[in-house]
Amino acid sequence: MYYMGNKNLPNVNWKGVYTKEQVKHLKKASKNILYFAENFFYIVNLDRGREQIKLYKPQKRSLRLMRDNRFFCLLASRQIGKSTMMSIYILWQACFNPDQRILLVANKEATAIEIFQRIRMAYEELPNWLKPPVKEYAKTSMTLENGSRIGITTTTGTAARGQSVNCLVIDEMAFIEPHLVEEFWKSVFPIITSSTKSKVFVCSTANGTDNLFYKLYTEAVDGLNSWAYDMIKWDEIPGRDKAWAQATKTAIGSSDAWLQEFECEFIHSGESTLDDELFEEMMNKVSKPKILLDDGHYKIWEEPDESKMYAAGVDISEGVGVDSSVIQIIDITDIRDIKQVAVYRNNKIPPLEFTNKLYGILRNWGSPLALIERNNCGAQVVDRLSVDLGYEKVVSYGNAKAHRRNVMRGMIAHTNTKYKGVLNMRYFMNEVRVIKINEEDTVKELRNFVRYPNGTWKARAGFHDDRVMAMLYALFILEKEITERFFEIVELDDMGKPLVLEPMDYGISYFEDPTSIYLDNEIVGSNNHELPAIVWGMGDEMEDEMSDLEAMGYHLVGEKPPENWQAGIPKQV
Repeated sequence: MYYMGNKNLPNVNWKGVYTKEQVKHLKKASKNILYFAENFFYIVNLDRGREQIKLYKPQKRSLRLMRDNRFFCLLASRQIGKSTMMSIYILWQACFNPDQRILLVANKEATAIEIFQRIRMAYEELPNWLKPPVKEYAKTSMTLENGSRIGITTTTGTAARGQSVNCLVIDEMAFIEPHLVEEFWKSVFPIITSSTKSKVFVCSTANGTDNLFYKLYTEAVDGLNSWAYDMIKWDEIPGRDKAWAQATKTAIGSSDAWLQEFECEFIHSGESTLDDELFEEMMNKVSKPKILLDDGHYKIWEEPDESKMYAAGVDISEGVGVDSSVIQIIDITDIRDIKQVAVYRNNKIPPLEFTNKLYGILRNWGSPLALIERNNCGAQVVDRLSVDLGYEKVVSYGNAKAHRRNVMRGMIAHTNTKYKGVLNMRYFMNEVRVIKINEEDTVKELRNFVRYPNGTWKARAGFHDDRVMAMLYALFILEKEITERFFEIVELDDMGKPLVLEPMDYGISYFEDPTSIYLDNEIVGSNNHELPAIVWGMGDEMEDEMSDLEAMGYHLVGEKPPENWQAGIPKQV
């Protein structure tokens, strides 16, 4: 009588005795989706465990629209139960309408399977007298005795092609790669609409404007298609007040993310990191570097200062003349006034040689925390820097388990970490505007760092983003999860970002040989004797310090000694 011995899965041999009360419930549930959901549908609450669902007013509104319309588009805030509503409708449709072919589509297979697990759990929790018996019950599909079948797929799969589908449900449609969802749509939608009773439901959080979901939703709002639509914002859910909103904004750390994911605002794709006003403002503040080293690859605006705190972000290339290896040094002493103080960029330096260069530059700036992407050729740089050269302050991020952070140093860059990094950078740069960029080329790269239709950020076609990514990594050290591991956070701002920091003393020597930035691997002096470089001030200080040096018997290499030079003073050059 039971499928695989599970008493919650009656098979075609199941027999039961129905009471009048059960028959009454059965009839009412089959006709009323809200009655079915609130009396028989179970979910897993993160705090309370498995429990019967209690629908909120906006959820009831959307379920009615699904029931009463063939085509329905739902734009909704995060955490309002979009997937749960779709699960309720799918299970209700399968149980009380024979011979249904229902297909659930998600952007990732894991997501589709997770939603289908909710449907299976809810089915198992239904009383046996309420649900049709099971014929097939698998990880990615289930077939009921009434002929209805529920299956799942992704837009890259072929499960929907060539099949008849009565009901198509697409979850988080705006987050599916545009070229994938459009190809899928062209092949599947005509098959579904060939029936006069078939249904299509799509739901998603907003994600830019260059995608099919945005087109369907906006055309529905403007009355340009036959779709019903609904929008559910965060404040329609009971218990979500201004305090909840502020706490959530603080948690995600970005006003842009809040507007998109909770206020249901479509942020235009192609949007630049810097709008016209901010770009002009930042360009007005750029300046020429005070020091140029290494044939112009290394630019310095302020000399290292032992009283200040610095952070470094590093993006690594193969050194074949295309992308560049970049080091961004920022002054984070006062987070209300972050400054770009140095940039190293070279597109022809191989990773092995770049490691030595990186090590020397980091020592110049007091051995600061360095966040380095270890993807691809970055792994050899990170490992050689930390293991062979003994650099102890390489930040690890992106490894879920703490013990892996001790083995795999550096940043594992993937979609989620980069997205989080962009939000963090845009917060400091666009929202609170506390960053001073000195290099004109960095500002121009930021201008051409844009949001793509799938929600990712990268350089426009034909441009580079190496400086931007290095800056992103440097600022990512101010992400609270990282900051609290290496600093004493004295004060947080309104968005939960570090505002005032105090460094922790790890016993690591700071500012080792700070004048080495001027040596540039050249031998100073004669007779193969290496002498330390003498570095004097710039601007008004130069003349005074030069006079002092001449008084001590020094003169510039290649120039005749001054007339008042005395033989009794040791000759120094």
